[in-house]
Amino acid sequence: MATQSRTEITVETDRVLIIRRSVRAWCRQCGREVEMLSLGEAEALTAASERELCASAQALRWHLSENQQGTCLVCLESLRKQL
Repeated sequence: MATQSRTEITVETDRVLIIRRSVRAWCRQCGREVEMLSLGEAEALTAASERELCASAQALRWHLSENQQGTCLVCLESLRKQL
């Protein structure tokens, strides 16, 4: 009888993303000042389109707010918890 050998190869990868344009703002849901990202920056983190982000933000329980210019911002803490 022939013996069989099995080889397992594990590949481990890391991803580092540097966010340079975050804004410190008050998050009502967190009850404190946190880093906020624009939808474009959240898009880069999640690899989802802006439309998908808007549609899934509520389901994923991300904390959203608007700045004075009306731009939608995402709480980095809530985003981090879901990734």
